[in-house]
Amino acid sequence: MALEGVRVLDMSIGQMGPVTSMMLADMGADVIKLEEPLSGDPGRYLHSIMGVDVALNFYFEIHNRNKRSIAVDLHTETGRKIVYRLAEKSDVFVTNFRRSAVERLGMDYRTLAQYNPKLIYAIGSGFGKKGPDRDKPALDLAAQARGGIMSIIGEPGQPPAPGGVGMADQIGAGLLAYGIMLALFARERTGLGQEVDVSLLAGQAWLGALALQDYLFYGKDHGPLSKVSRREARNPLWNIYRTKDDRWLCLAMLVSEPYWPDFCKAMGIEGLENDPRFESHAAREENARELISILDQRFATETREEWAKRLGQRELIWELVKDYAEVAADPQMTENEYIVDFDHPVYGPVKEVGILVQLSKTRGRIRKPAPQLGQHTEEVLLEIGYSWEEIAKLREDKVI
Repeated sequence: MALEGVRVLDMSIGQMGPVTSMMLADMGADVIKLEEPLSGDPGRYLHSIMGVDVALNFYFEIHNRNKRSIAVDLHTETGRKIVYRLAEKSDVFVTNFRRSAVERLGMDYRTLAQYNPKLIYAIGSGFGKKGPDRDKPALDLAAQARGGIMSIIGEPGQPPAPGGVGMADQIGAGLLAYGIMLALFARERTGLGQEVDVSLLAGQAWLGALALQDYLFYGKDHGPLSKVSRREARNPLWNIYRTKDDRWLCLAMLVSEPYWPDFCKAMGIEGLENDPRFESHAAREENARELISILDQRFATETREEWAKRLGQRELIWELVKDYAEVAADPQMTENEYIVDFDHPVYGPVKEVGILVQLSKTRGRIRKPAPQLGQHTEEVLLEIGYSWEEIAKLREDKVI
């Protein structure tokens, strides 16, 4: 696999950090998850907080597959020495602890770089490494609020709406993994290790870059980048519509001109094709509310599947608005291995989100499930030179 031979020491919890290292593990990196001995990563229990009290923890499983876990007490000098020995033999260190916390634990970049100058030290922060809020605590929802995304989701006049499903964490993790790969590539050419910093706030700036740049150029929100009601959308062919069976269908023709004749035929509104109110893209924008009202009435006459059949007969850009039951059953998801089968050693055959970045010759794969707390402690310590006698003493002293 692409990252076989790369060792990653992962001192992270929750979502952003674990997803970052999971992305590396999926591609073959040996990711060693460093946890405190008593309870480990709080993500091990978060599914119950989310109201899903089931045996197989979907939250922890998807974020920590393909990793090994060691449990070490970093509040002891002996425990810190274990990590320093690991750092000497690792390529990457990942954390999403606050900077003040990693400094107290002796796990900051300056300290670890003394043991391994070529180490890539990746830290996922809340609001960046500079500024008055560099050490302010943050979780996903707070970043969505501060980064602006929440202000443009939903209908006008309604409360700000979150993106859901850990959006800020997922975006931040993707950027942090990207930064790690850049640093590894640079090290191949220069031999230099370095620190990689990505914040949840930076991820939200990247996700909303189009709306943010619009404001930076013009000083106010503009057109489709603003929070607008679907009834007031500027382009009626870039909108969602409710069908007879109370489902939704999405039209996604940003430049509507080439699609308009075929769209009219598919919708059975041929009489509107050359109507002066709608005969050009500019005219459709000018009379958008009127056209949206017409389309609302038309879509309400047939079911979503009937409209899918009609629209599918022509070269138009549209999609059904699907729930996750439908997404899981979508053949595009399974044929492209975005959802795969996995034989879990404890729970048997399950389906998991697959390896979403696909390489033709060095493909990633799901090799093992998320580890039990401290499952690989002795195994890893033996690999870095500890004897069984030393391991027994560490356990006796409650360091591991």
